[in-house]
Amino acid sequence: MPIGFENKNCKTNASFTSSIDSFDIISKFQEYFTEIKDPRVDRTRWHLLTDIITIAILAVIAGGQGWEDIEEYGLNKQGWLKTFLELPFAIPSPDTFRRIFEIIKANY
Repeated sequence: MPIGFENKNCKTNASFTSSIDSFDIISKFQEYFTEIKDPRVDRTRWHLLTDIITIAILAVIAGGQGWEDIEEYGLNKQGWLKTFLELPFAIPSPDTFRRIFEIIKANY
């Protein structure tokens, strides 16, 4: 199992002020990923595909290195994620993330 989120010491004191609204970024991000066809059958769709992809990418950007890290990121950031994701059944399990990414076609 990978180490996961590592405690990295930041050596920069630079501050970053974004001129772009984070909600604009997320909405564009989700708009792009709605083009991906959901390969699951209707009766097994508990979590929205765009929620799963969004959480996974944000977790990897934050340093996540495996399915458990992605779930941990989602659980730790659930309050914030709910501000722009639907999360009808909360955060998916590591097995759910794995299964979804195994069956998504890579043609996109």
